[in-house]
Amino acid sequence: MKTFELKPLTLAMAMIAVPAFAQEASNTSGDATLEEITVTGSYAGSLAKALDTKRDSTNMVDSILAEDIADFPDQNLAESLQRIPGVAIDRDDGEGRTITVRGLGSTYTRVQVNGMQAQSLAAGSGGVRTDRSFDFNVFASELFNRLDVYKTTSAELEEGSLGATVALQTARPLDYDTFTLVANTQGGYNEQTGEFAPRASGLFSVSNEDKTLGFLLSAAYSEKKNGTEGAETVRWETWEGSKGTGQFNCSACDTEEERAAVAQSWHPRIPRYADKTNDQERLGLTSSFQWQPADSTLITVDALYSNVDVIRNEPYLGNISLARLDTKPSTGTSEMDIIDYIIDGNGTMTDATVTGSDVRSENFRANWGSEYKQYSLALEHEFSDRLRMNALVGATESVMDNREVTVVFEHFSEDDSRRYVDYADSSDEFSWSYNGSDSLDLAYGFDLSNPANWEMSEYRDRLYDASSETGHASVDFEFDLSESFTLKAGANSNSYGYDIIGQRADKAFDKADAEDGTIDGSACGVSAALTANDGKSVNSAGQNYFQANFGVSDTLLESGCWDYAVHAGDTRKVDEDSRAVYVQVDMDTDIAGYRLRGNLGVRRANTELSSTGVTAYTDENDVDHVVDVTVNHEYDDTLPSLNLALNVTDDVILRASAAKVMSRPNLTDLNPGGSVSIFGEPKVSYGNPFIEPFRAKAYDLSAEWYFAESALVSLALFQKDIESFPTSEKVDMAWSETGLPDSMLGAQVDQLKDAIFEVSRKVNGGGATIQGWELQYQQPLTFLPGPEWVQNFGVQTNYTFVDAETDSGSEMLGVSETSYNITLYWENDDFQARISNAYRGEYLTNIGREEYVGESSNIDFSASYNVSDNLKVSFEALNLGDEPKYRYLDEDVQRLYDEHFSGAQYFIGAQYKF
Repeated sequence: MKTFELKPLTLAMAMIAVPAFAQEASNTSGDATLEEITVTGSYAGSLAKALDTKRDSTNMVDSILAEDIADFPDQNLAESLQRIPGVAIDRDDGEGRTITVRGLGSTYTRVQVNGMQAQSLAAGSGGVRTDRSFDFNVFASELFNRLDVYKTTSAELEEGSLGATVALQTARPLDYDTFTLVANTQGGYNEQTGEFAPRASGLFSVSNEDKTLGFLLSAAYSEKKNGTEGAETVRWETWEGSKGTGQFNCSACDTEEERAAVAQSWHPRIPRYADKTNDQERLGLTSSFQWQPADSTLITVDALYSNVDVIRNEPYLGNISLARLDTKPSTGTSEMDIIDYIIDGNGTMTDATVTGSDVRSENFRANWGSEYKQYSLALEHEFSDRLRMNALVGATESVMDNREVTVVFEHFSEDDSRRYVDYADSSDEFSWSYNGSDSLDLAYGFDLSNPANWEMSEYRDRLYDASSETGHASVDFEFDLSESFTLKAGANSNSYGYDIIGQRADKAFDKADAEDGTIDGSACGVSAALTANDGKSVNSAGQNYFQANFGVSDTLLESGCWDYAVHAGDTRKVDEDSRAVYVQVDMDTDIAGYRLRGNLGVRRANTELSSTGVTAYTDENDVDHVVDVTVNHEYDDTLPSLNLALNVTDDVILRASAAKVMSRPNLTDLNPGGSVSIFGEPKVSYGNPFIEPFRAKAYDLSAEWYFAESALVSLALFQKDIESFPTSEKVDMAWSETGLPDSMLGAQVDQLKDAIFEVSRKVNGGGATIQGWELQYQQPLTFLPGPEWVQNFGVQTNYTFVDAETDSGSEMLGVSETSYNITLYWENDDFQARISNAYRGEYLTNIGREEYVGESSNIDFSASYNVSDNLKVSFEALNLGDEPKYRYLDEDVQRLYDEHFSGAQYFIGAQYKF
């Protein structure tokens, strides 16, 4: 693995070498670097403004202004943010959902909306998101006019970030003309589904001539009908894996050596095709009122609302027996017989035909909605020329409800003990062929479309109700000690609450049949045998088969054999109160003829935490119980920080930063709920509300050369030394040390309250080191020779390298070693066009199973034409190459986990300014 270290000698050499190079470049170029260049068009203009923000900042900041968001071929904020150096995105259903900054995932990134902490609750292909990550798909990009990514921190920035602080800002009226009215409309087409969907947005802003009073309202509405197709194996297993004992039948094995090779080979766990749809409807609103009663006072009231409704359909057809490595008779792999096979040189069973297999028709639907509200009141006041104050109070609320329903029909093998029905065709033969890429060929031995070849097997119905609330109050003061030094001090208080309740009505049909009192193939009056009314014959991913009808949900729930019960693992509550104070000194002075800016400060934060979870246990009468367990915890952090920016010349800036940073633990890890087993060997399994926050020391160094107007070359080096990450452990512990109440021991309390339990829990584990560099270049190509139109080209590009390794020497989750973005644009007063490529290298998603997401390269294009001063028409094309999301196991062999294609998307739109 490549290594890169920011050693003190390296830093010193860089500090000496870059100024010397920059001074030489400045002397040789003379005044040529200051040549006036007239920038036409909104995109080039917005890039120039973003560079001005970066240049004037003391911290390391990258920004995107409103023109970038409006003009980039991006449908949400995450895809806009990926244009910033060091930022990569995670895609789900073909679009960006969360971000990674310099190797650290969304859990470690703090997102603020209009100056306040924000959390957008959402669900995705992996189910309900239960961490602190921010799902950018909840908000339409049109609602915001500015994004800032702070890669270094200072005392005045709120704590809570290891990777970066992302500040999102909605539009405000006093930033616009006295009257502004803009309307946008688009029609989108998804290549995968072949369906059209509308998208529209508008902004209305009005203020008086003196610009002391203004009101703004913006709205964005969109529909999306996306599809995903591909192949899945849902991991690979061996017959000698940890889940099984190696029991299998192999008629094709003529010798013990062949049988041993089969036992050790890797076979797909659930080979199947994917044919998913994702229908989304999203509405967003913002409003802002600003009043400046005096030159020294500005009052701003902001409100933000977003609502997202999503229906995800994921039907599957596949062999389920391969996933059942068990020792029970006539089930899983032990019931199958391998009658033909091929094993390649990597030990992968690429082709096989088996008999005695169970085939499953599974229909899954998730229907979730998320609503976000935020209100804030900001006051800016100047007491004098030297003393200023900013105050902010506000609240946010995010609620989400999600229902996930799965109806399972099964074609059991002839000898399977769970089989109730005599099928029209009892063949249980199945074969697969896998050629080492995304190609899976599957074949079944019976008529898949005939309902008489299926029976009811399982029903899952899961409800999730989640809510998140925050309250914020802060006040900041600035006092100019002199022309060169400013003293800053402030305090803030944040209350945060997260609550999720999960219920499940999950049950296999044979268990429901047994629990209704009589095992007769009828569970509370619901028959295992199916008719045409229980589903329909569909063509999904090129296969014709009988698929369940979701209408059976009502029948099953009303029968009495399937009822909801609280699920301990899906239910938890966290209340978190944090208070912080800081003091900081800013400077802007000359040292030996060089301009030096900087800030030095310290932040002191206190966090009080109350975690509640549900613990399940079974008493001596074999009766199941659940009990709420609440644990309180408190911790403090002292966070010093230093930022320096040295202007070596008018055009060259060196920056250096050092800070202690922290990010609060994942919500899932804080859950004190779990399970207690008091029969046999006593065991406890639960989370750990005493997990410490992620703490790190961060070091940054950069050199920026603004060699021409609207142009930049920069190199940034970074390193983060992280103290620890939570890890799972099993330890023997006295019951009294678990913190759980004695009542959970039931009648055996006297025997067990002093006993030793095997405890599975989360603890603070080893740390990690992340280091790397970013290279950025952008410039209008006005220097190109030839006709004038050639000089209308421009380029914006960046490259990031990250080397991340844990103290144990393993890879870190979610870290891509390399990523880059490149945009080539052309524009004049009337026409603009851009093509962009965003690349992200492979990254690890599961250490134990060596699961990776493969590299990806997404190409987007957009163009617009100003028909008049008021009317602009546009065309956008996203994911032009239909780049898939490819997951695999084993970095060297790359056995397919799944590969999903979401198709290109095209948008035609118009914008009118009144």
